[in-house]
Amino acid sequence: MARTNGEWSAFEKARAKEIAEHQSEVEQLKGRIRELEGTNTALGKAIGLLHELNVPEPDTARTKDPKGSSKPRTSSSGS
Repeated sequence: MARTNGEWSAFEKARAKEIAEHQSEVEQLKGRIRELEGTNTALGKAIGLLHELNVPEPDTARTKDPKGSSKPRTSSSGS
């Protein structure tokens, strides 16, 4: 069944609207990518400065049992 000119026109308008929406979304996502890349660059520079200043990194979480899991060692020399 052949489509009429009116059907093609409506289809083309709907398709053009869909393409425009996708292009808008792509531009928004590109902007977000640029923003995140800038943030990543800034964080990288901050980390680099911390290393240059030799600032210690935050402590790791301490365990609840400070004794550890290994058994105490004994002297093999008999002292």
